[in-house]
Amino acid sequence: MNINHQNLFVILLLGFVFFVPFFSMQNFSPAVDEITHLPSGYSYLKTGEIKLNPQHPPLMKMLAALPLLFLDLKFDPNDPNLAEPEIREWKFGQDLLFNNGIDRLIFWGRIPIILISVLLGIYVFKWSKELFGYGAGIAGLFIYALMPNIIANAQLITMDLGVTAFCFIALYYLWKFTNNSAKRDIILSGLFLGLALGAKFSAIFLLPIFLIVLIVHVHKKYRNSSLLFKINSLLKIILPIFGLAYLTVWALYLFPTDPLFYWHGLNTVYADHKADYNFYLNGSFSGDGWWYYFLWAFIIKTPVPFLAVLSAGLIYWKKQGLSIRNGLFIFLPVALFLFVTSWKGRNIGVRYILPIYPFLILYVSGYLAITMGTIAKSKFAMVPIVIIVILAGWYIFSSVSIYPDYLAYFNEFVGGSNNGYKYLDDSNIDWGYDLKRLAEYQNKEPDLKVAFAWSTYVDAGRFYGIKNIETLNSKKLWLTPNGKYAVSTHAVIRTRLAGQVNKIDQINWMDSYKPIDRIGQSFLIYEFK
Repeated sequence: MNINHQNLFVILLLGFVFFVPFFSMQNFSPAVDEITHLPSGYSYLKTGEIKLNPQHPPLMKMLAALPLLFLDLKFDPNDPNLAEPEIREWKFGQDLLFNNGIDRLIFWGRIPIILISVLLGIYVFKWSKELFGYGAGIAGLFIYALMPNIIANAQLITMDLGVTAFCFIALYYLWKFTNNSAKRDIILSGLFLGLALGAKFSAIFLLPIFLIVLIVHVHKKYRNSSLLFKINSLLKIILPIFGLAYLTVWALYLFPTDPLFYWHGLNTVYADHKADYNFYLNGSFSGDGWWYYFLWAFIIKTPVPFLAVLSAGLIYWKKQGLSIRNGLFIFLPVALFLFVTSWKGRNIGVRYILPIYPFLILYVSGYLAITMGTIAKSKFAMVPIVIIVILAGWYIFSSVSIYPDYLAYFNEFVGGSNNGYKYLDDSNIDWGYDLKRLAEYQNKEPDLKVAFAWSTYVDAGRFYGIKNIETLNSKKLWLTPNGKYAVSTHAVIRTRLAGQVNKIDQINWMDSYKPIDRIGQSFLIYEFK
């Protein structure tokens, strides 16, 4: 294969990274969080003040809102919803979207997120290629391009894809620095660390990772030097990186005068979440959650072929020949993100551990490249080649067959995506973004009654022309249903909890009745005659 063909293959895969979420996203109305994220970012750019949605840093919201500056939108900088002390981010968001063409704004707001996904794909290819060879680069990009959880978050205006990309790129440049000690890589590492911190507060986990990796690097490089010299050498590296990261975040927050602005933002995390909310896992509910929630979510929401190759790679990790330094760069972020998120993260979505995926893909790409090299020298190459081809075909099928419902992807361990609601809830499956397809379904079934899960659905639903919206707490709805209903998956799951709390089995639609149809994975259709 000559260089032109190699580049063409990379371009085709990157085209897949862009166009799959590009076409997929056009099926969906705004996800619940998008109703505040995009308008909040627009308010930052128009007013120069960060008031709305402080529980998330501003970067991803501002990037998403950049295209909106080129549209002629109705916007009042003196909007009372922006005035203190009662700032109403959800009301402001609904007004901005509904008064300016919601689908147009959401379309343009999602484009920057897709482009960041492409950027991450480029770095997955670069790091895999530089660490393990060209074949690993192609394997890594192939896996990345088809990973359902990546595609799902690439098409929505949320923080998760951004923090995943910038964490990975920041550590890539730190890895480059430990190879060549180039000052350029210190600058780029500090810059992308700042972008990661400006994307989502969970990027704070990068700080101890940077420190640990650099301590190991300095100790190895200056093994025979004094402790004082090592500390001095470490400070010469870590202070410029952290200093540049701080300046980057300061600029993203539009140069606040309070030096503790980031700390204050950290204290608002989960500020809008209900304290009495019950998390859901495998049919059970808990106010505290489960320590293994994210590990289990990873296992059932990641394609089985990837899990199989990852498991083989971990069993035969010695074949990789990874140095301690390279192993730290791959597995320390995975271990720390998974541990801290399992300890502190709310049990509402596998997206919280999205940053571990590129690092695991990096490792798997290396294992595949080494395995293929070994197979090429073997006299009995046919069997492993057939196995790899089968796994690759299975992986492609897993991604293509779920289109466009990547958010609700579940693997064969739980019987596929149609069974997903029996195991996980919330942003794992139903994020309120299927109002377009619901409206199309109701146009064909005008008597269809609708039960939403969240109040933000109601106004958005009416905007899309959805009628016959039922009150969620109506006893008549749940106890004496009559006719045909579209019930959001989240609401159906919660009927199980309602049945347990009220000790009325009839309320529990999840176990009492079987749906006759679906709208994607977001709405289950029931009929009562």
